[in-house]
Amino acid sequence: MSKTMFGILIILLAPLPALAQQSSNYVYGIVGPVVVPQSAFTRWNGDFIHVAGGGEGRITDRFALGGEVGALLPVNNQYALTTGLASVTPAFHFFPKDSRSKFDPFAVAGLSVLFANGGAIAFNYGGGTNYWLRRRFGLRFEFRDNLWLPEAGEIVHLLDFRFGIVVGLH
Repeated sequence: MSKTMFGILIILLAPLPALAQQSSNYVYGIVGPVVVPQSAFTRWNGDFIHVAGGGEGRITDRFALGGEVGALLPVNNQYALTTGLASVTPAFHFFPKDSRSKFDPFAVAGLSVLFANGGAIAFNYGGGTNYWLRRRFGLRFEFRDNLWLPEAGEIVHLLDFRFGIVVGLH
């Protein structure tokens, strides 16, 4: 094994044996594909890329309140508009805030606002995990579904597969 390969292996494996305490308050940045199953609303047909930033703070040992703001960027629909998406989302963390686990699984559900040429309220739910590489730095993996219920009666699902980085504040 060359010295370069050995060095890369050490860098990749070094964080594994270390215990990483979860941060109670953190900010994050995410990106990921958004899939919209066929919709009667032409602007929602196709795929989007979601780019956002947000934060979360623990209120109790397992409950937290989070918020984020971002944009849904159309990928393959010439009629779609870039749409803003802001959310306020309570979260339940399955491990207590003083856990020494590197994994921090959570479930979320809350309200979102979609805005472009006007605005609409949506409901969101999902879950995922933060994986803490270091004491105040980690990766975020999450699935979220934003449900919009327009007056026409159809439910529009914005299926969001998100990944990003997490930076602890405490």
